[in-house]
Amino acid sequence: MSNNISEKQHIKSMVTFSYLTLACLFSFAFTSICILILMVPMVGILDFTYFPSKVAIPSFLISMVFSVLAFKNFFGKILIVFNLSLMIFMIVYGP
Repeated sequence: MSNNISEKQHIKSMVTFSYLTLACLFSFAFTSICILILMVPMVGILDFTYFPSKVAIPSFLISMVFSVLAFKNFFGKILIVFNLSLMIFMIVYGP
């Protein structure tokens, strides 16, 4: 019986780990695209006609979804705050 409970806990922790890994991957993609957008003048994060913006918005949304799924973990909360603050920064202070 206790073996079954420990297996369920291990599966839950593996699922949370996979959510965090995917959230970090898409957050890294979003961060690198934001750096690219800041280096290229005249391209904003909300300019949907440009390719970096077309990739940045879905990567932000996917990262937020996986961060919300891993919200019980401390790193999931950190990723949510980081992604939201980076998006607000790019909207307000980006080109």
